[in-house]
Amino acid sequence: MRVFLILASLFLIGCSPAWEEQPYEVYYIDGTKTLGHSLGEGAYIGRIDEPIHIETNEKYISVYACPYETCGFFYIDKIKDHKFANHDEFVYGPYTKGQFSALIKKLGLPIVSSM
Repeated sequence: MRVFLILASLFLIGCSPAWEEQPYEVYYIDGTKTLGHSLGEGAYIGRIDEPIHIETNEKYISVYACPYETCGFFYIDKIKDHKFANHDEFVYGPYTKGQFSALIKKLGLPIVSSM
């Protein structure tokens, strides 16, 4: 019985999102880590693949990610985002560190680390 409880606990921990701020979650499908918009009941709409670091404020989510083995900075405009919007309406990037630093000052994006 004890072994069953330990295995059940590990299974639940393994299935939980790595990062979450509703309606956004980091989830894994077929080995790909993705930051997405949760539709509930395990359904998602992907936003940014392979996020490494995520920071958020009221208006924006800043992400350092390495999709397709090329790393860069991205941000999501949470005000414009909704489950029916086109991806290019609210996900911006990739940006270099210098470009993103300028956007942090200009837009008030959350500071996100590349390390």
